[in-house]
Amino acid sequence: MLLQRPAVQAQPVIERSRRVSAPVGGWNTRDAIADMPITDAVVMDNWFPGTSKITTRRGYSSHATGMTGNVDSLLIYNGLASNKMFAAADSKIYDVTSAGAVGAAALSGLANNRWQHLNFGSSGTQYLFMCNGADTPRTYNGAAWANTTITGPTVANLIWCNAFKERLFVGEINSLSFWYGGARAIGGAFAQFFLEGVAHLGGYVMAMGTWTRDGGAGPEDYAVFVTSEGEAIVYAGIDPASASTWSLVGNYRIGKPIGRRCLIEAAGDLLIITETGFLPMSALQTDKSQQPQIAVSQQIDKQFADAVVAYGANFGWQPFIYPAGQWLLVNIPTSAATLHQYVFNTITRAPCRFTGMNARCWGLLNGVAYFGGTDGKVYIADRGTSDNGTSIAADVVPAFTDFRDPSHIKLFALCRPILEVDGIVAIAHDLNIDYKIDTVASFVSAGDVSGGVWDSATWDSGVWGGDEVNAEWDGVSGIGRAASLRSRVSTQTTRASIIAVDYLYEVGHFV
Repeated sequence: MLLQRPAVQAQPVIERSRRVSAPVGGWNTRDAIADMPITDAVVMDNWFPGTSKITTRRGYSSHATGMTGNVDSLLIYNGLASNKMFAAADSKIYDVTSAGAVGAAALSGLANNRWQHLNFGSSGTQYLFMCNGADTPRTYNGAAWANTTITGPTVANLIWCNAFKERLFVGEINSLSFWYGGARAIGGAFAQFFLEGVAHLGGYVMAMGTWTRDGGAGPEDYAVFVTSEGEAIVYAGIDPASASTWSLVGNYRIGKPIGRRCLIEAAGDLLIITETGFLPMSALQTDKSQQPQIAVSQQIDKQFADAVVAYGANFGWQPFIYPAGQWLLVNIPTSAATLHQYVFNTITRAPCRFTGMNARCWGLLNGVAYFGGTDGKVYIADRGTSDNGTSIAADVVPAFTDFRDPSHIKLFALCRPILEVDGIVAIAHDLNIDYKIDTVASFVSAGDVSGGVWDSATWDSGVWGGDEVNAEWDGVSGIGRAASLRSRVSTQTTRASIIAVDYLYEVGHFV
């Protein structure tokens, strides 16, 4: 009797679909690519992470022209009756408040264009005070410019300034002391205060800031002096001349500050650009080894540290807050002509990188962000959909996901990006498999496309049109355990947002 072998039944194909939200956690260079939170991204250039989606940044356009060379300073005057903006370029100061070609220079024959400045009220008048370590400091009262009337220091050597407890504080170049004036006095005799016995690492005072621990201008305001060797020396009080009202709070070791414009006040904290990261002053009360974990930049600290090593000596480092855009940015000068920005969402702290904006300096006038260019122009930022007529190139590689099933091979067949667009845009999508990011040749551009629909275009150059949310399946090809859908766009005419991505795949064998 012959035994008959039973027929082998085909195994059923298991199809699964999974939705992955947009990487609103932002750019991540801290974690290993195979251990990165699904909310983050390996690459995020010119996509801004919001609270529920990521969106291509807005562009910029020309605001003021007619200058030459680098615009290295934007000086903002907030007066009692009007606000003005001045630009420093070609050893001159120009009024760039209004759009268009500048008129004659307000000041000329200056030694350099790298001014530090502040607004200070005295005797019922609001002043713009500025110094650059080479020229006599200047003041502007809303109508006229004047040389400072400060006596005591060598005024041409004054390189930094700060207002604290109704007093003007200034410092000379390469000096480990500071000078301070009388209450509400912008000129006159200034007194000197030495820090040599307090600064244990030596060096000189790089900058001064105000740390407002109570969130306002109250009794908890501290004066912070940051030295070139990486110390933050903190004092409390009103008058440095009085031992009863001026006392040392602490001396904190930090990384060396990067650039003269290394400080910015943010809400109730003081942020400092250092070689160990972009630190809040509140982090300085922890051990130095723990500061990187508290830094604003902690999610991209590796990239931040690499930038400091490579570009730390270049001019152009500057923190800047733009409330309307929810930006907290650090300007990164990769060269004299090329600069980019590490940008943090002020609500979520999620970081990204902006490229294509060669900003030498930043300024905020009437709530609007401006930057000085490398071509003798001042630009208005966060406007329109192009970079002064050129395309904005955006690229994002979300964190890879194994869909909570790392043991099975998957055959990816379809992907459905859920997009929000306000016009015609061409987006290239590339499916990357198993933590390998493929090299891509170029961005795609909508160009002269007049319209189109998702499912009538090829996968790697799909065109979306209309002011709506688009969600259509399209074919992909890839076999592996984990995947990431890269999205690239180059556009001059519209903006796009990614809300989520749906993946459809077949589950293969166990490995």
